[in-house]
Amino acid sequence: MFRPAHRSVSLSEALLPAFNPGLPALPGNRARAAAFLLVMVLAGFVLGWRLDAVKAPIWDEAYYLTAEARVHQGRLQFASHPPLGILLIAAGDAASGLNRDVDWGRIAAAKSIRGEDMPPGFDWRGPRLAPAVFGALAAGLFFLLMADLAGSTGAGLLLTPLFLCDPALVAQFRAGQLDAFQLVFVLAALLCAVRALHSPAHGDGGMRGRAWTAGFGAAVMLAAMVRLNALMLAPLGLVLLWPCLRQGDWIPALARAASGLVATLLAAGWVTAAMLAASPLPPDAGTAAGRIDAAHVSRDYTRQGLIPALATYAVDYAGFMRADLSGMARGDDNASHPGQWLLGGGAITYRWDASDARVSTVALVPNRVAWLISLAGVLWAATLACASRGRSLGQAPVAVLLLAGWLLNMAALAWLDGQRVMYAYHYFIPLMLGHALAALAWRQARCNERLAVPALVGLTLYAILALPLALHQPVSPEHCRALLDDCGGAT
Repeated sequence: MFRPAHRSVSLSEALLPAFNPGLPALPGNRARAAAFLLVMVLAGFVLGWRLDAVKAPIWDEAYYLTAEARVHQGRLQFASHPPLGILLIAAGDAASGLNRDVDWGRIAAAKSIRGEDMPPGFDWRGPRLAPAVFGALAAGLFFLLMADLAGSTGAGLLLTPLFLCDPALVAQFRAGQLDAFQLVFVLAALLCAVRALHSPAHGDGGMRGRAWTAGFGAAVMLAAMVRLNALMLAPLGLVLLWPCLRQGDWIPALARAASGLVATLLAAGWVTAAMLAASPLPPDAGTAAGRIDAAHVSRDYTRQGLIPALATYAVDYAGFMRADLSGMARGDDNASHPGQWLLGGGAITYRWDASDARVSTVALVPNRVAWLISLAGVLWAATLACASRGRSLGQAPVAVLLLAGWLLNMAALAWLDGQRVMYAYHYFIPLMLGHALAALAWRQARCNERLAVPALVGLTLYAILALPLALHQPVSPEHCRALLDDCGGAT
């Protein structure tokens, strides 16, 4: 009778059999699905806990709350960013029913609002619900991406603290802001791209490749309909044609390109149509916000056919965004620059409250360990490209895609840095791409999971120190000043 040789196994192999396909384990899909749900539950707990701790607008909530109010009124409007994020915030609030009887007209009158001007009884969990839910979904998608790139469910779980332990992400996702929505679509796009590159050109694989390419196109456009900077991912669609082109198969390559393009256009049209459908009423000329919006309406969209109305509204919306950008400040006390973000700089104090020698803040505090690991992933890919003069990357299209995406996004951020004020959260897309490259480096180096222990310890300790500053928990002034320049009245 055959007796397999005995060998010692690591703790991770014993607890997470997906590290080693040779050991008995749950079927791969079931194990990964269970891990995906576990990650989402953990993230959901952190993001949903005391969601209404701050009963006042946090940062750009002052603008998004008024935009949400106009959606509830059914008023046509324009905003600094495309409309999908606003629609999702409004949908989450409406689904919760927490603000069903609120005076939305009072909130909608201006383009921004102060906490003291909010109507009585407003429940702050309403506008923050959808970002928190999408933040938990983003955590799950991050795990799936890490698992695909690192090669196993266990390795994906080891890498997921890069996301879960980052207080910068937590702070953004717990407020009625746009980042959670955009990162869900960005991570979905990257996941689709990786799977498209692993799909062959012909047969069932060819069909899967076209489906994943379509998913990539739709997800990139949906991310761009939250914030336009995600459009810098669109050129990566050309890399998805590589499985077909390396075999000289032009027809399958064109089919992939067509599927991605059609999905992209459909996503853009769907969001624009949804915004118009949610806005059957003209801007309210009796309010300051309504007069601003009315000035950018070129014609009555209801008198046009569907396609002309969508096109005209899109052009008018783009005109409003250009005007808004031209009037934007070039800097403020919370501003930072791309070079700082690479090293985890650019922390922002959104709000502080001090009492009894304690200070409570809502702050975007990057986990420097996580952000440095992201940079290390980029440096690994760049070093590999330089050392091999591009030949090694030519055999690794996933690395090409991720590194190109990082370079394109950083180039766009460097350009924008000269046009408008910039903040650390603008770095989130390159941050995710760097994490993805770190996962690839992990897989190529065939690292033992023991090497992850120091990084996990560092991530955890930094998170323990920084998370209270993101969660509005009382800390000592010394604790606050260790991570933030602005601790308000703390002494």
